Amino acid sequence: MPPPTSPRRPVLFAATALLCGAAACQGDAGSQGADARKGDAGAALAAEGTPAPRRPTRYYHLRRTDDGCELFWIDGDLVSASQAVTCPPDLQVGERLRLTGRTCMRESAQTPARAVPVVCPLPLTNMEKADRAPPDAGAPRDGGT
Repeated sequence: MPPPTSPRRPVLFAATALLCGAAACQGDAGSQGADARKGDAGAALAAEGTPAPRRPTRYYHLRRTDDGCELFWIDGDLVSASQAVTCPPDLQVGERLRLTGRTCMRESAQTPARAVPVVCPLPLTNMEKADRAPPDAGAPRDGGT
C-alpha cells in the first residue's frame, strides 16, 4: 500500500511559496504597485471612450394575483404598465418570477422555502428580448430598396 502522503506535495508547496514570494507576500509595496497598474489600465479604458460594463437597471417580473398573472418591468422608480398573460401552473397567488440573467427566481413572501431558481416562462423572456432588441431589428439590411 502506498504511503498516505503524495510525492507531489513538496512540489506544490514549493510552487505556492514561490508565487507567494513573487506576488502577494511583498507587503504594502507590492500591493501598491499592483493597485497602480490596475488604476493605469482603468484610466486607459476610460481614455479610449469605452464605457465600463454595467448591470442592467431594468428588472422583468411575472406576478400572480387573484385575477391571474401579469408581466411588467421595474427600472429604478419607474414601473411599466402590466400585461395579462397565462399563469405558469406552479406559481401560487402572491408569488412572482424575476428574470435574472438566463434563469428566473421565484420570490414568495408567504413561503420563503419556495424562493428557488425555476425555468423562465416564454412570455417573460420574450418581453425582455423584445425590449432589448434595437428598433430597426426587423428592417431589411439594404434599407428596403
